[in-house]
Amino acid sequence: MKPFFIRIRKTWFEVRIFISLSIVVVISLFSFLVFKNTPTTIEIAGGWLGLSKVISFCYGFDIIAAFVLLASLIRMWAGSILTSKTVMAFKVQNSKLTISGPYNFVRNPIYFADLIAFTSLSCCLRPIGLLIPVLICFHYYQLIKYEEEKLIARFGKEYEEYIHSVPGLIPGMRQLKKLFVIPLNFTINFDGFRHNAQYVLFIPGLIVAAHTGKFIHAILIGLPAVVDWAVIHTIIGVSGGSSEEAKSLDRKKFSSSKVFRDILYAQCWEDPEMDRIAFKIRPDDIVFSITSGGDNALAFLIDDPGKVICLDMNRYQNFLLSLKINAFKTLTYTEILEFFGVQPSKRRWELYEKIKPALPDVEQFYWDSKMDDINRGIIHCGRYERFMHLLKRIFRMLIGNEIINDLFNSSGEKERKILFDQKWNNVRWRLFCRVFLSRWFASLLFDKEFYKYIESSFSFEKYYRSAVRRAITELPVKENYFLAYILLGNYFERNFPVYLKEENYDLIRKRADRIKTVTSGCLEYFRSLPGGTISKFNFTNIFEWTSAEEFCLLLKEIIRVAKDGAVITYRNHLVTRNRPDSLADQLIPDEKLSIALHDRDLSFIYKAYVVERIKKNQCHTSSEK
Repeated sequence: MKPFFIRIRKTWFEVRIFISLSIVVVISLFSFLVFKNTPTTIEIAGGWLGLSKVISFCYGFDIIAAFVLLASLIRMWAGSILTSKTVMAFKVQNSKLTISGPYNFVRNPIYFADLIAFTSLSCCLRPIGLLIPVLICFHYYQLIKYEEEKLIARFGKEYEEYIHSVPGLIPGMRQLKKLFVIPLNFTINFDGFRHNAQYVLFIPGLIVAAHTGKFIHAILIGLPAVVDWAVIHTIIGVSGGSSEEAKSLDRKKFSSSKVFRDILYAQCWEDPEMDRIAFKIRPDDIVFSITSGGDNALAFLIDDPGKVICLDMNRYQNFLLSLKINAFKTLTYTEILEFFGVQPSKRRWELYEKIKPALPDVEQFYWDSKMDDINRGIIHCGRYERFMHLLKRIFRMLIGNEIINDLFNSSGEKERKILFDQKWNNVRWRLFCRVFLSRWFASLLFDKEFYKYIESSFSFEKYYRSAVRRAITELPVKENYFLAYILLGNYFERNFPVYLKEENYDLIRKRADRIKTVTSGCLEYFRSLPGGTISKFNFTNIFEWTSAEEFCLLLKEIIRVAKDGAVITYRNHLVTRNRPDSLADQLIPDEKLSIALHDRDLSFIYKAYVVERIKKNQCHTSSEK
């Protein structure tokens, strides 16, 4: 049972923002709807003092505005010292111990500020609203206990002494006396203000409410700041905090784009079985592939190619593939499953230490700064995978554990269709799609360049609703490790990606040195190659990130470096890309095979799978050279 409770506490910490917001929303709805005929706490308190309702609201809202201002200042002060990356990360950040400013008076000044704000604002509700600070207090004590265990493990006796000398949530008289002894070092920077201003608009809102006597005016004015903070918190939380070493390395990043700041994909989200069938790889083949999570390149080794060239503009994706390759060369099959994060393990860092000597120095430096990612399992360390884990938690809250479990235990397609139509496809599911599977939300989390060429009228919501329906009702569910990862957070039973299946372990281990990684753009790299070099091309869905003109230019270069009869595969996700008419004599679509493979593609988010064969026009290509 102990691992179960550990996972519960870990998840509790990671979704803390959603728990806090749920407490406030639920109790507030009870106050407004169930107890709407009951006087507010302000009215009751004013009555005890012999004040009229109007005067009670006037003075009460002004006093509460002062407390909200105090809470905002404390929060911004603490946030300016720790930075938003630390405060908002979904994981406990323990790169350094901070004991300065407000942390001299209380170990968790941000929680203390929240408690002041929640207690003050709850007085504007009916008496049931006072449950908010009570439940928030209980919630925060659980978080504090979890954080302290992590920090004690990291800092040992130093943090234990800090615990004994400074209160966790509410400062005592001894700490308040320090206000007159210890330099406050009061400072608020832009980061502290920007990411801790969720209560600020309530201050003018409460002043307005003091004159109108209606708390709803304070809510309407204050709510936009809360929504903004919640969205920013989610974005920063999903992206994760950064250690000092990682920040140092990040200063040398190759681009300002989000795509290049760290690992975007820890796994490949394309079904390599489709490419393997289309390619029919032979020992004399040189296979080109976009690196991404590296899984597809490892899968191609099963078919015994002469060489696999993996290219990515993001060098961290190549660092990830290098780590996976050297894991295969160093670890046993059981250790692979543990290290990657497929099976539970408490020794992932120990396994990394076995792999580390085989890595180049720059990769060692990078992975040494990623202890949390290593301990979590490397298939979970990408920005996209963190987003999937966030969706999983929301899925399970909205759809329900029982329905998801029934889906994976269903006996056939007919049963799954009934389950989807009668239980899954409800108002909560459609609301989820509208918010979390929208273009707006995706653009916040990922680079906007991904969506540059999508038509403005394209509906993300309808597209993904249809894709999920197909995955649940038409494709095999138990074997679909993509769907399992999204809904369960890992693979179902032993339905692993093909490169992680035990029968393929020895083949990949022996052939791992055939993979070559390249950090470059496609066009730049292809221009460095002689003609007639590559026989198989796997481009995932990268063409939809380019304009039609750039797509055509790249295809011409692909034809030049390809061998006659080479096969090219790519996917259409949100943008449709097809061979231009100008290249019709050199790129021959295999439409029948493309449709047949798309119909069985487990990676259900793609709307088309394209297979084309290259017919070399010798005169044309010679003149181009």
